[in-house]
Amino acid sequence: MPGPGSGKPLSDLLGHAWPSFAGYLVSFLTIGIIWVNHHTLFKNFAGIDRPLLFINLMLLFFVVAIPFATKTFADYLTASGHNSGQNASLAAAVYEGVFEGMSLGFGLLFWWSIKREHLKIRFTPEGARRAAIRFGLGNFGYIAAIGIAFVSPRAALVISLIVAVYYVFEHTPARPPAPDPGAGAGLGTE
Repeated sequence: MPGPGSGKPLSDLLGHAWPSFAGYLVSFLTIGIIWVNHHTLFKNFAGIDRPLLFINLMLLFFVVAIPFATKTFADYLTASGHNSGQNASLAAAVYEGVFEGMSLGFGLLFWWSIKREHLKIRFTPEGARRAAIRFGLGNFGYIAAIGIAFVSPRAALVISLIVAVYYVFEHTPARPPAPDPGAGAGLGTE
């Protein structure tokens, strides 16, 4: 984005930069949601083994790659010139690919925790399958966004925002709260 010496009004410059800001906003929301869900998942672990730590490291690799992918996406989304459309599409695909890698890492972390019974709660096979699907549903959004990036980089960004909103809601199964020993006693409750 040209600076103060460009002679262009700031309102025009800001208007031109809105797609970059939107990319940063989606990335910030995604990283924040990753942090909350990661904390929630680890809070529900009864045990941790070495492979789980390496899976977590793979997840961390993709999380720390998000700023690089965001900057690349933001730079090429608003660029003009020769091959700007192709470059924007490829940058969007890289951005979505990093999100997909992060999502796969998160899904693998969750799957491993179920398979190795690291969670405080136990699942039936059907319950484990439903939980893994619900937890990993965002993978399909990111895969779709990678393909859509080659048609419309901005539409791919919208898909990432939708996936982020999906993960705002709790999808990590937690131990049900213990019954309150005083519930139902006295005060006319039965």
